[in-house]
Amino acid sequence: MDDRSAGRTDSGLFSYTQILHLLKIEFSRARRYQYQLSCVLVEIDRLGALGDLHGSDARDQIEGAAADLLNRYSRSCDFVGRLGERFVIVLPHTDAKGARLLAQRIHDRIGELDVRVDGRPLRVSASIGVSTQEGDESIFFDTVLKRAEAALGDVLARGGDSVELAT
Repeated sequence: MDDRSAGRTDSGLFSYTQILHLLKIEFSRARRYQYQLSCVLVEIDRLGALGDLHGSDARDQIEGAAADLLNRYSRSCDFVGRLGERFVIVLPHTDAKGARLLAQRIHDRIGELDVRVDGRPLRVSASIGVSTQEGDESIFFDTVLKRAEAALGDVLARGGDSVELAT
């Protein structure tokens, strides 16, 4: 087991506490060494309603498939974790263009997930907010996360199922 996999849950994701700690560390490094750090925040659209309608097994299946996808599409130097109901990917040395490209790829693949309930396909979509920290523009590590949350909020306000880059 290498450093990147230590402490991960069964789904291969870092916990809420772990991912915030890793974000803080990477933010400090990005400021010190003047590199870009991006954050991608992913929310599965209507996850609660899908769980209520089709049961907890369907919800678990959706979350597991999404976790697998995020781990598959992230690099070995990225950190993938959970922030409550949401997934987060911390992307060191990644500019806004690269983060947006990854987010769009993830968005498109989530829409292609093969999730079935009682043999019938279930459509899954995601809303994604993306932000990038440029060098030392902020002194607070959670700024990059708050900006991703604001971008995600904009997507959700428009009905979800898209990607938004924080401005």
